[in-house]
Amino acid sequence: MFETTMLISLLSTAIPKLLYCLLIIIVCIIGTKISTKSITTIFNSRITKLKQIDAKKSSTLGAVISSVSKYTIIFIGVCSILIHLGVSPTTLAAVLGTGTVAIGLGAQSVIKDIIAGFFIILENQFGVGDIITIEGKTGSVEDITIRTTQLRGADGTLHIIPNGAISIVSNMCKEYINAIVDVDIAYEENLEAVLKILNNEMDIAAKELTDLRSRPTVLGVINLGNNGITIRTVAECDIKQNFVIERDLRLRIKNRLDKENISIPFPQCTVHMAEK
Repeated sequence: MFETTMLISLLSTAIPKLLYCLLIIIVCIIGTKISTKSITTIFNSRITKLKQIDAKKSSTLGAVISSVSKYTIIFIGVCSILIHLGVSPTTLAAVLGTGTVAIGLGAQSVIKDIIAGFFIILENQFGVGDIITIEGKTGSVEDITIRTTQLRGADGTLHIIPNGAISIVSNMCKEYINAIVDVDIAYEENLEAVLKILNNEMDIAAKELTDLRSRPTVLGVINLGNNGITIRTVAECDIKQNFVIERDLRLRIKNRLDKENISIPFPQCTVHMAEK
């Protein structure tokens, strides 16, 4: 009789707690599914309106927010279950605090990389396909994850850089970029005539080159060197087209100067032979 009473008492106490725990688990499962689906739907609807590069960043950001949302719901659910089972909130807070400190000390670099990666994506600092310079490495961005950035160099080398190590980024794919061409002219040449010829050639280039955003500008003399006078031309062009424009402008300038019989100087030295 006593054992039956104890069993009934135990069941009457345990069953409500088990049911509550089961309810919390069900709510967490449903909550994670709803949040994941909602976030995915929101970002998918945005991705369809974006270019491929921006769509990849949006997709990555959506995955990060979805994961954070899911683990937050799970964390709240576990804490609710533990408290209902009799764990003191004070004790739970102390354990969580100690665990957080231990994890933080052991994974500082990983946490730093994740936080940096989140802000890189959120602030749209650079994207897949952009040509950037990070820590002295220049190349095209192949992939951005929440922890690392992959950069493909001009020679084919793949640089994998932790996001936490990125301090200064030089992005050459924001709105526009300048093509810069310097050419040396001999001191014997008529400088004003040369500038007039170059300006005329830039008028022609502006009509024929489609990737230019504005007419190339002949800035003028930027240096009086040992072998000649350096004249600089700058052209605002579409992103990633600066190298193409620079090659084209150099060819045009060289051919035009040859046509006008204007010499481009090169280093020379005079050797004096001593008489014996």
